[in-house]
Amino acid sequence: MELIFTELHEALFLHYIMLTRQLAKLSDSLLHIVRLHNRAKDAQQKKALFEGYRRYAQTELADSNLQIKQLCRHLDLSFEETVKMGDERDKEKKAEFQKKYPNESWI
Repeated sequence: MELIFTELHEALFLHYIMLTRQLAKLSDSLLHIVRLHNRAKDAQQKKALFEGYRRYAQTELADSNLQIKQLCRHLDLSFEETVKMGDERDKEKKAEFQKKYPNESWI
């Protein structure tokens, strides 16, 4: 059974796969950051490792953003409006969370 029929199908599929790949690599860099307190010999090494993994995370975030931007382009959606929508939805989710769990802090 063939799933990809058009160039749009191929573009959507490939950008989605690339996005999931970048997110998986992001999780790797975040895992290294979380584990630093057990891995670093001293504060200086911890600081150096943190900076490296922080920059590595930034590259994965940048690559993820690019894939999202490409998906928006292929779907004829504004990337900027999509980012703005995400900010608005986060505020709504925060308000709902705080209403439901008034004694808990939002991330």
